[in-house]
Amino acid sequence: MPLSSHRRSAEAPPDAPATIAASGPPRAPVVVTGIFIILMLGAVHYARDFLLPVITAILLFFVFMPVQRRLLGLGLPGTPVAAGLVLGLMAGIAAVFVLLSGPVMQLANNMPDIISDISARLRSLQGAVLTLLNGLGESDQGFVPDLRQTTNDALSQNEDGGGADFVMSTASGALTYLAEAPAKVAQVVFMLILLFFLLSSSELIYLKIVQSFDAFSQKRIAINTLYTIERDLGGYLGTVTFINAGLGLCIGLAMWALGMPVPLLFAVLAFTLNFIPYLGAVTGVILTSMVAILWFDNLQDVVLVTFAYFLLTTLEGQLVTPLLLARRLRMNRVLVFLSVAFWAWMWSFMGMLIAVPLLVMARIILEQFPGAARVANLLADDTQPRVPPSG
Repeated sequence: MPLSSHRRSAEAPPDAPATIAASGPPRAPVVVTGIFIILMLGAVHYARDFLLPVITAILLFFVFMPVQRRLLGLGLPGTPVAAGLVLGLMAGIAAVFVLLSGPVMQLANNMPDIISDISARLRSLQGAVLTLLNGLGESDQGFVPDLRQTTNDALSQNEDGGGADFVMSTASGALTYLAEAPAKVAQVVFMLILLFFLLSSSELIYLKIVQSFDAFSQKRIAINTLYTIERDLGGYLGTVTFINAGLGLCIGLAMWALGMPVPLLFAVLAFTLNFIPYLGAVTGVILTSMVAILWFDNLQDVVLVTFAYFLLTTLEGQLVTPLLLARRLRMNRVLVFLSVAFWAWMWSFMGMLIAVPLLVMARIILEQFPGAARVANLLADDTQPRVPPSG
């Protein structure tokens, strides 16, 4: 073999690592990334009973931190302050259940009368449906008689055993909720205990987060991010809670003035559902209309109740909330809707409640990093770009 060939063979191995290093670290294939995302979503959905109270406790931690810091500034010790905040939250939750216990027991006691009234209304509806089908049957002798016979059979079955079936289904649903109640109570207790530990160890938690970064600029970004989450997330949830409480009070008074049963339930319903953008108001209008249809005998009262709920929620969404909520806290409506739909699919009703706070927190964190500022700008509802200049 020529000497030049030996020289090329000897020089080839040193060149190989340089070529590999120039190409950069190997990237994961797209298929592997997709599989990882699917598995992560499955894990989040499967672990919702654990993750839901953890995430709720973290959100409440940032909400209560400004209050705790003010109390600590007065010279109060940290652990009693954390215990007082958690006990205050427990008292608020207990007060809501106490206020609702009376109306719920009233509904439970009146359930036989309510079922009887619903059955009577269904029987009266039977005559209207049959009259309509008889009128249509005069012009069409093919399909409509079969439909009329099917309707007769269904309504007669409802008259004979529909009430009993309704009672059994209602009792079965109530037993299901009662069976799940201990698990839900355990989640609430776990959330409150975790919130207490987070509040009582807040200074240590912040110190450890800052110490996990090496450069001084990174430490400054970390502490600014924590303080910004406290201010903006607490301001957002505090403002929205205040607005929803006012809306619930107005709707409760309106339902009481219009003669709806148990107006307190509608007040709490409006307060809770209004934490869910767009879908909450629509759900409240539908539920109120259904109750009004079963409660009132004339269409005028049903229309008044539905219009009152719709008008109050529209005024809140289009006038009150934009007026009171700071511009920096408003979010992209399309992404808000998608976030609510996604967390509803993942974690049902409670997922819808925490969807927007999670989106607000994600936006606040992304805004602190120049490389992710464009994503944060996508989440914002501002007309001016929030992307910092490069370089």
